[in-house]
Amino acid sequence: MSLMSVVVLACALCAATANEVVLLETTTSSTLGWTRYNPHASVDDTTQGWLEESYPHYDASSNLVSWRSYVVCDVNQAQVNNWLRTPFIEGGQAERLYIEVKFSMRDCTHFPATVRSCKETFSLLYFESEFDFANEAMPTWNSRTYSMIDRIAADEGRFSDNNEVVINTEVRSIPISKRGVYFAFHDEGACISLLSVKVYYKTCPNITINHAFFPETPTAGRDISSIKQTFGQCVPNSVQSVTPTYLCTGGGVWDLLRGSCECVAGHQAIGQQCEACPKGTYKSQTGNGHCDFCPKHSSSKRMGSEECECDDGFFRSAADSKSDACTRNSTFNRFLLI
Repeated sequence: MSLMSVVVLACALCAATANEVVLLETTTSSTLGWTRYNPHASVDDTTQGWLEESYPHYDASSNLVSWRSYVVCDVNQAQVNNWLRTPFIEGGQAERLYIEVKFSMRDCTHFPATVRSCKETFSLLYFESEFDFANEAMPTWNSRTYSMIDRIAADEGRFSDNNEVVINTEVRSIPISKRGVYFAFHDEGACISLLSVKVYYKTCPNITINHAFFPETPTAGRDISSIKQTFGQCVPNSVQSVTPTYLCTGGGVWDLLRGSCECVAGHQAIGQQCEACPKGTYKSQTGNGHCDFCPKHSSSKRMGSEECECDDGFFRSAADSKSDACTRNSTFNRFLLI
């Protein structure tokens, strides 16, 4: 395999992983202060509903870390109606947002039979807006105001021992068409620890391939399988041979590359760039070939030469190829002498 092929293959592999542009990440926050709502809470009882607390644990490197989290466990209360809402999250260039939720949930079978309400799911909802207007009353706290994303269950397991933690990870996505969004968590009687929340969108990373640059491109928002065609821009000192296009898939991976750019005369392909021919070399045509050494009795004294000039006393006629050696007499003069 040639060096050029290796470089192109390496660039193609770079595009295999989507970029994530993170808009909200609770694990990096020292405090959250999200808006909570519990219609049953009384003035002197602040223990009901969602409560913010720390979740200390050891990370993958055995370092002790602490995440800010929310917990709720109102299983002794009838008609539970606990709400928790994120701040306004601006979508930026996103057309589709992803939300990753890590949580643990207690198994209802291990509660005493006296509990009045116990569920093993919670609802994830959202509300789109062109501006941040929310307060403690608005948007109104009901499922008709918000759009349902999904009813989330603990698919990876529930815990029954207080010393046990079973962490579930669920990822959902929504298309967005307005400036930003609020996400809401609706509890109706589960015992949940909401350990972390991350909101992000995916992009196909910027890449240069076939001597065309494709910018970082947010994935299309209509649905996860949507694709977005992106047009490439030729790198400096190159021109289009066929219009370069690349498809950004819903997963943030480039696919179906078409078209390319070619280096102009006087420039050669080095990796994914077009660099000027060194002194003593030339390249007479557009294409991705390499520069050649000057023909006999000629030279190029500047970089980026499209042809080599004959040495003093040597000539090349217009009928001669730029790759022909220079001679004492031009082809034209030789013809006259015959």
